[in-house]
Amino acid sequence: MRFTGGSVTEEKRRNGKSFNPKHWRICLSFTYDEEQEDGTTKKKRKRVTRIVEGTKTHAYEERDKLIAELDGKGETLDEVVQQQREQEKVDNMTLTKLIELWDAARRTASKASERTLADDRKRLRHVERHLGNVPVKDITIQMVEQIYAAIRKETGLSGTSMSQIHTLLKNVFEKGIDYDYIYRNPCTRVTAPRRDKPNRRSLTAEEGTDLLTAVDESEAEAFKSLDEKEARRAYREKLGIAKERHFMRGLHDISCIMAVRIGLATGQRRGEVFALTWGDVDLDEGTIHVGHNVTYQDVVKTPKTDSGVRTIAIDPATVEHLGMWKERQAEELAKIRIKQTDETPVCCSSTGGRIRIDNFSHWWGIWRKEHGFDGLKFHELRHTQATLLLANGVDVKTVQTRLGHASASITLDWYAHAIPQNDHAAAEMLGNLLNSRQEEDEPKDTQENAVQTQEESFRLLPHENLPKVTAKTRQKARRGHTKTGQLVQLVS
Repeated sequence: MRFTGGSVTEEKRRNGKSFNPKHWRICLSFTYDEEQEDGTTKKKRKRVTRIVEGTKTHAYEERDKLIAELDGKGETLDEVVQQQREQEKVDNMTLTKLIELWDAARRTASKASERTLADDRKRLRHVERHLGNVPVKDITIQMVEQIYAAIRKETGLSGTSMSQIHTLLKNVFEKGIDYDYIYRNPCTRVTAPRRDKPNRRSLTAEEGTDLLTAVDESEAEAFKSLDEKEARRAYREKLGIAKERHFMRGLHDISCIMAVRIGLATGQRRGEVFALTWGDVDLDEGTIHVGHNVTYQDVVKTPKTDSGVRTIAIDPATVEHLGMWKERQAEELAKIRIKQTDETPVCCSSTGGRIRIDNFSHWWGIWRKEHGFDGLKFHELRHTQATLLLANGVDVKTVQTRLGHASASITLDWYAHAIPQNDHAAAEMLGNLLNSRQEEDEPKDTQENAVQTQEESFRLLPHENLPKVTAKTRQKARRGHTKTGQLVQLVS
């Protein structure tokens, strides 16, 4: 660094008068060589300005102190100390600390649900086991690729899970760039793990019928069990030994059965089914309005997109079962002094409130195993709805509307591959079309062709295709002087 000069000038008021005491502006200039990334050096200039009060002699003394205090880049010791502290923060910023900052920022922005935040944090712990204590500035592309391979080998995670981890880690490093902890994102040049092809299981029409039969039987058994329980309750009341009750045992199981019926009939998501209230159900019109969703944390939210708000038609059998359930639910809730309203959940708990998703998941795991559907996910009822409708000729737009997809392309991308019946039908239709054309073009019997040729030879051509008839051509025709094969129309 080389000191190139400086000045001391008096600072005055706007009216031109001096301050008391006087103010002096100290201005210093420095030049230094800055090393570039390619190893070369580049001249840099820096100017430092300070304002001091007192006499001019005092100002020059302060100038000399300032020159002595400056380092090689024209920075004061205070500035150097500040930079050192910031550098220490960068050096101490490990990946785990950066993930915590990123997670806190997402929570503040409220751009994801609590379950999504928890799941994402759980995925990133796979990376933290290997790189959690490493400063983010030291993480390289090679390290990220090696960690991906190690995680895959240790846990056997699918390609889809690895792709999700890659996306999350990339977002974390982007936040590090925003906070000036790093200048480059090491994940941008890492090839993202390939996602696995989705394996969306759906029931066949026969399996769907079997499931609906199991639902009908379970519903009948649940109502029978409720009737028997209430009969025993009436007997105890008659004896005067019945206790006051604050919940209705049996409503929970019937509600869960109704949830399966609704899911199979409408293709709604699990959270959408349990967010339904009787105000959303129009039994006269045979429709269900979908406008809310219940999360795993029992929080009611609106759909992510406008297309998620929709009205779905339901079949007469489902309408009949829901109508019967609505009457019975009102009757049973009244026994514990709860009045059924439009805000009452269709699938209610034993106390008339909303059933928690985790409680239903426990019931569903037991019920599906008892009825021969072990491993069936509730969301696969949604896949069943889509595949069966498309396979039976329902247009894509209608299926899209029922499922609440943002566009028809999403419906096709997700479910078109699961319809082999339509592919066979298309092949059969094309074969019939080509075969019918071939039959029309096949030559007919020789004798039949000869007769047809003779008939066509005597058929007069259209008038505009005939040669012009004149007196000379008339004479040639009588004498037989016309050209071979030329047919002349004689006009009298």
